[in-house]
Amino acid sequence: MENKLIIYDGNCKVCVGLRDMMLALGLVEQKECIAYTALDAELKQQVSAERFRNEMALIDIRGGETLYGADGVSFVFADKIKLLRPLFRFKPFYQVFRFLYKTLAFNRYFIATPRQQAIACDCYPDLAAKFRVSFIAIAILISVFLTALFGVSVHGALGVEPLAGAVQLLLIAGTGWVVQIILAALSLERQQALDYVGHLGTIMVAGLLVLVPSIILYFISGVLFYSLPILSVVCSSGLMLYMHYQRVAYLGLHQRWTLQWFLLLQATAVGWLLYFNL
Repeated sequence: MENKLIIYDGNCKVCVGLRDMMLALGLVEQKECIAYTALDAELKQQVSAERFRNEMALIDIRGGETLYGADGVSFVFADKIKLLRPLFRFKPFYQVFRFLYKTLAFNRYFIATPRQQAIACDCYPDLAAKFRVSFIAIAILISVFLTALFGVSVHGALGVEPLAGAVQLLLIAGTGWVVQIILAALSLERQQALDYVGHLGTIMVAGLLVLVPSIILYFISGVLFYSLPILSVVCSSGLMLYMHYQRVAYLGLHQRWTLQWFLLLQATAVGWLLYFNL
Protein backbone atom coordinates (compact mmCIF):
# COMPACT_ATOMS: atom_id res chain seq x y z
CA MET A 1 0.00 0.00 0.00
CA GLU A 2 2.49 2.55 -1.26
CA ASN A 3 2.29 6.14 0.03
CA LYS A 4 -0.95 5.46 1.94
CA LEU A 5 -1.73 5.97 5.63
CA ILE A 6 -4.75 4.59 7.47
CA ILE A 7 -6.07 7.25 9.85
CA TYR A 8 -8.23 5.87 12.66
CA ASP A 9 -10.03 7.22 15.72
CA GLY A 10 -7.66 6.50 18.61
CA ASN A 11 -10.45 7.16 21.14
CA CYS A 12 -12.54 4.33 19.67
CA LYS A 13 -11.95 0.91 21.23
CA VAL A 14 -13.53 -0.77 18.20
CA CYS A 15 -11.19 1.07 15.81
CA VAL A 16 -8.13 0.27 17.92
CA GLY A 17 -9.22 -3.35 18.22
CA LEU A 18 -9.68 -3.70 14.45
CA ARG A 19 -6.26 -2.11 13.90
CA ASP A 20 -4.67 -4.57 16.31
CA MET A 21 -6.42 -7.49 14.59
CA MET A 22 -5.23 -6.39 11.15
CA LEU A 23 -1.70 -6.01 12.51
CA ALA A 24 -1.83 -9.48 14.07
CA LEU A 25 -3.06 -10.99 10.79
CA GLY A 26 -0.32 -9.21 8.87
CA LEU A 27 -2.79 -7.34 6.67
CA VAL A 28 -1.18 -3.99 7.46
CA GLU A 29 2.08 -2.78 8.95
CA GLN A 30 2.42 -0.57 12.02
CA LYS A 31 3.84 2.27 9.92
CA GLU A 32 0.70 2.24 7.74
CA CYS A 33 -1.66 3.07 10.65
CA ILE A 34 -1.76 6.25 12.68
CA ALA A 35 -4.29 7.78 15.07
CA TYR A 36 -5.82 11.09 14.03
CA THR A 37 -4.49 12.86 17.12
CA ALA A 38 -0.93 11.73 16.27
CA LEU A 39 -0.97 13.25 12.77
CA ASP A 40 1.30 16.20 12.14
CA ALA A 41 -0.33 19.46 11.13
CA GLU A 42 0.50 19.11 7.43
CA LEU A 43 -1.00 15.65 7.03
CA LYS A 44 -3.98 16.58 9.20
CA GLN A 45 -4.93 19.16 6.57
CA GLN A 46 -5.66 16.25 4.20
CA VAL A 47 -8.39 14.95 6.50
CA SER A 48 -11.81 16.57 6.67
CA ALA A 49 -12.64 16.79 10.39
CA GLU A 50 -16.37 16.66 9.62
CA ARG A 51 -16.09 13.48 7.56
CA PHE A 52 -13.64 11.87 9.97
CA ARG A 53 -16.20 12.07 12.76
CA ASN A 54 -18.14 9.38 10.91
CA GLU A 55 -15.60 7.52 8.77
CA MET A 56 -11.98 6.43 8.81
CA ALA A 57 -9.63 8.16 6.37
CA LEU A 58 -7.02 6.81 3.97
CA ILE A 59 -4.62 9.57 2.98
CA ASP A 60 -1.97 9.76 0.29
CA ILE A 61 1.23 11.22 1.76
CA ARG A 62 2.11 12.62 -1.68
CA GLY A 63 -1.01 14.76 -1.69
CA GLY A 64 -3.35 12.49 -3.65
CA GLU A 65 -7.06 12.04 -2.99
CA THR A 66 -8.16 11.11 0.52
CA LEU A 67 -10.57 8.18 0.69
CA TYR A 68 -13.11 7.85 3.49
CA GLY A 69 -15.13 5.08 5.07
CA ALA A 70 -16.09 2.09 2.98
CA ASP A 71 -14.08 3.44 0.02
CA GLY A 72 -10.93 3.52 2.14
CA VAL A 73 -11.52 0.13 3.78
CA SER A 74 -12.29 -1.58 0.46
CA PHE A 75 -9.13 -0.04 -1.05
CA VAL A 76 -7.04 -1.49 1.80
CA PHE A 77 -8.57 -4.96 1.59
CA ALA A 78 -8.38 -5.06 -2.21
CA ASP A 79 -4.73 -3.97 -2.07
CA LYS A 80 -3.78 -6.49 0.60
CA ILE A 81 -5.93 -9.43 -0.58
CA LYS A 82 -5.98 -9.45 -4.37
CA LEU A 83 -8.76 -12.07 -4.53
CA LEU A 84 -11.16 -9.55 -2.96
CA ARG A 85 -10.81 -6.99 -5.75
CA PRO A 86 -13.59 -8.45 -7.97
CA LEU A 87 -15.87 -8.72 -4.94
CA PHE A 88 -15.54 -5.04 -4.04
CA ARG A 89 -16.12 -4.12 -7.68
CA PHE A 90 -19.41 -6.05 -7.60
CA LYS A 91 -21.90 -3.26 -6.89
CA PRO A 92 -24.54 -5.20 -4.84
CA PHE A 93 -21.83 -6.57 -2.53
CA TYR A 94 -20.23 -3.15 -2.15
CA GLN A 95 -23.58 -1.52 -1.32
CA VAL A 96 -24.20 -4.06 1.46
CA PHE A 97 -20.62 -3.64 2.69
CA ARG A 98 -21.00 0.17 2.68
CA PHE A 99 -24.27 -0.03 4.65
CA LEU A 100 -22.74 -2.37 7.26
CA TYR A 101 -19.64 -0.19 7.51
CA LYS A 102 -21.72 2.93 8.15
CA THR A 103 -23.84 1.09 10.72
CA LEU A 104 -20.68 0.05 12.54
CA ALA A 105 -18.98 3.44 12.22
CA PHE A 106 -21.94 5.52 13.44
CA ASN A 107 -22.44 3.18 16.41
CA ARG A 108 -18.82 2.47 17.33
CA TYR A 109 -19.15 4.23 20.69
CA PHE A 110 -22.22 2.11 21.44
CA ILE A 111 -20.40 -1.13 20.75
CA ALA A 112 -17.56 -0.10 23.06
CA THR A 113 -17.87 3.10 25.08
CA PRO A 114 -14.79 5.31 25.44
CA ARG A 115 -13.20 5.57 28.87
CA GLN A 116 -14.45 9.12 29.23
CA GLN A 117 -16.93 11.31 27.41
CA ALA A 118 -14.45 14.22 27.21
CA ILE A 119 -12.35 12.58 24.48
CA ALA A 120 -9.11 13.78 22.98
CA CYS A 121 -10.55 14.87 19.64
CA ASP A 122 -14.01 15.84 18.46
CA CYS A 123 -14.48 12.45 16.79
CA TYR A 124 -17.86 11.50 18.22
CA PRO A 125 -20.10 10.43 15.29
CA ASP A 126 -22.95 12.62 14.11
CA LEU A 127 -26.44 11.67 15.21
CA ALA A 128 -27.88 9.43 12.50
CA ALA A 129 -31.17 7.85 13.54
CA LYS A 130 -31.36 5.47 10.56
CA PHE A 131 -27.99 3.91 11.40
CA ARG A 132 -28.91 3.69 15.10
CA VAL A 133 -32.09 1.87 14.10
CA SER A 134 -30.21 -0.42 11.71
CA PHE A 135 -27.71 -1.23 14.48
CA ILE A 136 -30.53 -2.03 16.90
CA ALA A 137 -32.26 -4.19 14.27
CA ILE A 138 -29.09 -6.15 13.55
CA ALA A 139 -28.43 -6.63 17.29
CA ILE A 140 -31.98 -7.91 17.79
CA LEU A 141 -31.70 -10.34 14.85
CA ILE A 142 -28.41 -11.73 16.19
CA SER A 143 -29.94 -12.00 19.67
CA VAL A 144 -33.04 -13.82 18.40
CA PHE A 145 -30.87 -16.25 16.44
CA LEU A 146 -28.56 -17.04 19.38
CA THR A 147 -31.44 -17.30 21.86
CA ALA A 148 -33.28 -19.73 19.57
CA LEU A 149 -30.14 -21.85 19.20
CA PHE A 150 -29.71 -21.91 22.97
CA GLY A 151 -33.35 -22.94 23.32
CA VAL A 152 -32.74 -25.84 20.93
CA SER A 153 -29.64 -26.86 22.90
CA VAL A 154 -31.55 -27.03 26.21
CA HIS A 155 -34.87 -28.38 24.89
CA GLY A 156 -34.28 -31.63 26.77
CA ALA A 157 -34.11 -29.81 30.08
CA LEU A 158 -37.34 -28.03 29.20
CA GLY A 159 -39.01 -31.34 28.29
CA VAL A 160 -40.09 -30.21 24.82
CA GLU A 161 -39.14 -30.66 21.17
CA PRO A 162 -36.24 -28.55 19.76
CA LEU A 163 -38.52 -26.04 17.96
CA ALA A 164 -40.66 -25.61 21.05
CA GLY A 165 -37.48 -25.13 23.08
CA ALA A 166 -36.44 -22.29 20.78
CA VAL A 167 -39.86 -20.61 21.08
CA GLN A 168 -39.95 -20.99 24.85
CA LEU A 169 -36.47 -19.53 25.32
CA LEU A 170 -37.35 -16.57 23.10
CA LEU A 171 -40.35 -15.85 25.32
CA ILE A 172 -38.54 -16.55 28.61
CA ALA A 173 -35.43 -14.53 27.78
CA GLY A 174 -36.87 -11.92 25.41
CA THR A 175 -40.07 -10.60 26.99
CA GLY A 176 -38.29 -8.47 29.59
CA TRP A 177 -36.13 -6.84 26.91
CA VAL A 178 -39.19 -5.99 24.82
CA VAL A 179 -40.99 -4.41 27.80
CA GLN A 180 -37.87 -2.40 28.72
CA ILE A 181 -37.53 -1.10 25.17
CA ILE A 182 -41.18 -0.05 25.14
CA LEU A 183 -40.80 1.72 28.50
CA ALA A 184 -37.71 3.54 27.23
CA ALA A 185 -39.56 4.66 24.09
CA LEU A 186 -42.43 6.00 26.21
CA SER A 187 -40.37 7.58 29.01
CA LEU A 188 -37.27 9.06 27.37
CA GLU A 189 -36.79 11.70 24.73
CA ARG A 190 -36.48 10.31 21.19
CA GLN A 191 -32.70 10.56 20.82
CA GLN A 192 -32.07 9.49 24.39
CA ALA A 193 -34.32 6.47 23.89
CA LEU A 194 -32.47 5.51 20.68
CA ASP A 195 -29.15 5.83 22.46
CA TYR A 196 -30.29 3.74 25.42
CA VAL A 197 -31.77 1.02 23.21
CA GLY A 198 -28.58 1.06 21.14
CA HIS A 199 -26.64 0.21 24.28
CA LEU A 200 -29.22 -2.46 25.14
CA GLY A 201 -28.52 -4.03 21.73
CA THR A 202 -24.82 -4.30 22.53
CA ILE A 203 -25.56 -5.72 25.98
CA MET A 204 -27.87 -8.36 24.50
CA VAL A 205 -25.35 -9.58 21.96
CA ALA A 206 -22.43 -9.53 24.40
CA GLY A 207 -24.40 -11.54 26.96
CA LEU A 208 -25.56 -14.11 24.42
CA LEU A 209 -22.06 -14.61 23.03
CA VAL A 210 -21.17 -16.08 26.43
CA LEU A 211 -23.63 -18.89 25.66
CA VAL A 212 -21.99 -19.79 22.34
CA PRO A 213 -19.51 -22.40 23.73
CA SER A 214 -22.40 -24.25 25.39
CA ILE A 215 -24.42 -24.13 22.15
CA ILE A 216 -21.49 -25.38 20.04
CA LEU A 217 -20.75 -28.23 22.45
CA TYR A 218 -24.37 -29.39 22.27
CA PHE A 219 -24.52 -29.32 18.47
CA ILE A 220 -21.20 -31.20 18.22
CA SER A 221 -21.91 -33.85 20.85
CA GLY A 222 -25.70 -33.97 20.87
CA VAL A 223 -25.48 -34.21 24.65
CA LEU A 224 -26.67 -31.61 27.14
CA PHE A 225 -24.16 -31.11 29.93
CA TYR A 226 -26.43 -29.39 32.44
CA SER A 227 -23.67 -27.64 34.38
CA LEU A 228 -22.31 -25.78 31.32
CA PRO A 229 -25.51 -23.97 30.24
CA ILE A 230 -26.28 -23.12 33.87
CA LEU A 231 -22.81 -21.67 34.39
CA SER A 232 -23.07 -19.87 31.03
CA VAL A 233 -26.38 -18.25 32.00
CA VAL A 234 -24.96 -17.10 35.34
CA CYS A 235 -21.87 -15.60 33.66
CA SER A 236 -24.00 -14.04 30.92
CA SER A 237 -26.35 -12.43 33.46
CA GLY A 238 -23.43 -11.06 35.48
CA LEU A 239 -21.76 -9.59 32.40
CA MET A 240 -24.97 -7.96 31.19
CA LEU A 241 -25.71 -6.50 34.63
CA TYR A 242 -22.23 -5.00 34.80
CA MET A 243 -22.47 -3.59 31.26
CA HIS A 244 -25.92 -2.14 31.90
CA TYR A 245 -24.76 -0.41 35.07
CA GLN A 246 -21.72 1.07 33.31
CA ARG A 247 -23.65 2.26 30.26
CA VAL A 248 -26.49 3.81 32.23
CA ALA A 249 -23.85 5.78 34.13
CA TYR A 250 -22.20 6.76 30.83
CA LEU A 251 -25.53 8.04 29.48
CA GLY A 252 -26.17 10.01 32.66
CA LEU A 253 -29.42 8.15 33.41
CA HIS A 254 -30.60 7.17 36.88
CA GLN A 255 -29.65 3.65 37.94
CA ARG A 256 -33.32 2.88 38.46
CA TRP A 257 -33.17 1.90 34.78
CA THR A 258 -30.72 -0.86 35.71
CA LEU A 259 -32.89 -2.05 38.59
CA GLN A 260 -36.03 -1.92 36.45
CA TRP A 261 -34.35 -3.79 33.58
CA PHE A 262 -32.96 -6.50 35.87
CA LEU A 263 -36.26 -7.04 37.70
CA LEU A 264 -38.18 -7.17 34.43
CA LEU A 265 -35.89 -9.87 33.03
CA GLN A 266 -36.27 -11.98 36.17
CA ALA A 267 -40.01 -11.44 36.60
CA THR A 268 -40.94 -12.20 32.99
CA ALA A 269 -38.64 -15.24 32.90
CA VAL A 270 -40.19 -16.66 36.09
CA GLY A 271 -43.68 -15.90 34.77
CA TRP A 272 -43.11 -17.85 31.54
CA LEU A 273 -41.43 -20.73 33.38
CA LEU A 274 -44.46 -21.04 35.66
CA TYR A 275 -46.80 -20.85 32.66
CA PHE A 276 -44.99 -23.59 30.75
CA ASN A 277 -44.74 -25.88 33.74
CA LEU A 278 -48.26 -25.59 35.19
